[in-house]
Amino acid sequence: MKLFFSIFIIFVVSCASNPENNKSNKYLSAKDEESVEKILGQNISKSVDLYPIPNTNIEVPKKVYELPLPKQYFSSEENNELRLHKLGEIRWIYLSLEPSKAWPMLQEYLNENSDLNISKANPETGEIFTKEIERNNLKNRFVFKVESGLQRESTEIFISNEVLNGSAWRKNSEDDEYIKSVSTEILNGLSEMGSVTGTSLVALNLNSTNKTEVFVDKDGFSKIRLMVNFPRAWSALQRTLTIAEFNINDFDREEGVFITEIKSEEGFFGRGDTKEIKIFVEKIAQNETIISVFMEEQDKEIVQEIISQINQVLS
Repeated sequence: MKLFFSIFIIFVVSCASNPENNKSNKYLSAKDEESVEKILGQNISKSVDLYPIPNTNIEVPKKVYELPLPKQYFSSEENNELRLHKLGEIRWIYLSLEPSKAWPMLQEYLNENSDLNISKANPETGEIFTKEIERNNLKNRFVFKVESGLQRESTEIFISNEVLNGSAWRKNSEDDEYIKSVSTEILNGLSEMGSVTGTSLVALNLNSTNKTEVFVDKDGFSKIRLMVNFPRAWSALQRTLTIAEFNINDFDREEGVFITEIKSEEGFFGRGDTKEIKIFVEKIAQNETIISVFMEEQDKEIVQEIISQINQVLS
C-alpha cells in the first residue's frame, strides 16, 4: 500500500511540474483554425472601426525646410580666471564664475576687510555699498555692482568710489591711485579664496541677464548684439581680435571699423589664400551695439565662422 501511495504522489507531482499540462501554456500549441467572423458570430466588414489606421499612401510635400542654427553660447574657462579691467574712469573685475557664485565671494571678502565692511547689499540689483570711512577729511564709500559678463557663466564686478557732498553722494574720480590700489587688493583677495562651488540662491536672478546674442539679419548675415556702450564694445572687440590672432592692419574708431587680414588654412578660404575683411562696431542705443562683418553675398559662411570665433573669445 505504501509503495502504491508513493508512486501515486510521484505521478501527480510530475504532472503538475510538466509545462505541457499547465493551462497558462496552452496557447503555445493553439492553432488558428476558425475565422474571426465565426468566433464573433457576425460580419466584421459592417463593424465600425473606432481606431482606424491612417492611410500611409499620402504623398509627402516636396518642400525643403531650412532649420535655423542654434544660438551660440560659450562658457567661460573652467579655471577661476580673474582680471582687472579699466576703461576711462570705469574699473571692473572679471571672474569666470556665475554672478550667483561671485556674489557670496565678494561679500565674504568685504566683511573680512575692516575698511570695506558692508553697509547694505541688494541681490536683486547686484549692488553692494560699504560703510562710510574718513579719508582726506571727507566721508567716502565704495559701491560694487555685480553683473553677468559677456560670456555665459562669467561675472563683472564694477568698482566705484563715492564721496559725500552735503547730503548727496557723488562719484569720486580725483583719487584714482587710491581706487586702483583698493581694486587690486580686492582682485588679489578674491584670487586667494580659491575655487568656489557654492552659490547664492538670493542672487540667482543675476545669472539670467545675457549681454551677448548672436543673430542673423534679414539678409542672412550673422552678427553679434552686445548690451554695452560703444567704448566698452570697441575695447572688447579689440582685445578679442588680438587674442583670436586676427591680423589688424588698420582701424578707425570714429567709423567703428577694424580692417583685418586672414591667411587661412585649407577649408576656409583655400590653402594659403589671404583675404581682407572689415569688422564693424555700430552704436544702436546708449547700451546696445552690434558687431558685424562686411563681406559679399557668397561669403556668408565665412562671416558666420568669423562671428563664431569672435563670440567664443569675447569678454
